[in-house]
Amino acid sequence: MYIERNVFQLKFGAGRQSIELWKEYLNRVQQEDDQIHVRLLTDVSGKGYTLILEQSFPTFADAEPSKCRLVNRKDWKEFYAKFIPLCESSERMYYKLQLAF
Repeated sequence: MYIERNVFQLKFGAGRQSIELWKEYLNRVQQEDDQIHVRLLTDVSGKGYTLILEQSFPTFADAEPSKCRLVNRKDWKEFYAKFIPLCESSERMYYKLQLAF
C-alpha cells in the first residue's frame, strides 16, 4: 500500500475557507463514488494554516494522476481552481506502508 500526502501551506487567514471548501467537495465526492478514500488533516502545532490531504493506493502505479479517481472527476478542475488561490505553496510526498495494526 502506498500513501500520497499533499501538504498545502495556506495563505494567512485562509484556513477556515479552505477546510469548508474541501469538506463540501469531499462529502459530494463520497456520495457519488464510494471508491475514493481520503483523509483531510489540519495543523494543531507547527506551521499554522497547513492542510493535508492523504490518499491510499494499492500500488505505486495506481497513484499516477492519470489513474487517480479523485483528480479525474469532471468537477475536479473547477474545484481546484477555487482552492489554489488560497494556497501559498504545496508539496507532494509518497510513502510505502510497511506495517499497520
